[in-house]
Amino acid sequence: MSTPYQGYEPPRRTRPLHLLWAVPLSLLGGYVAVGFAGFAWCGLHACNWDDRGSSVLVGAFTLLAGIILAAPWWFVPWTSRPRWRVIIGLTLCTVVWIGGWYGVTHQLL
Repeated sequence: MSTPYQGYEPPRRTRPLHLLWAVPLSLLGGYVAVGFAGFAWCGLHACNWDDRGSSVLVGAFTLLAGIILAAPWWFVPWTSRPRWRVIIGLTLCTVVWIGGWYGVTHQLL
């Protein structure tokens, strides 16, 4: 009597290799989201004190950038401990969100 087929599961040592393509792809998506945040804050021309955009919209775009950058760390099974994947992803998301908002609204990025 044999066990039923459970599906193909790649070896554990090759799972982290998916980060080699997922992280650069997420960096590109995060860069685009921060670019939209900068566009929402300043527009096409240099920022003047009179015509600033909505800081809520900038916060939403930088939060989106944080989620995009943290997604590979959440969804790629690079470790067998899901708690570490969630903690590292949330930390990265929070740092990108707050740092991106500060960088866009204070013209550092």
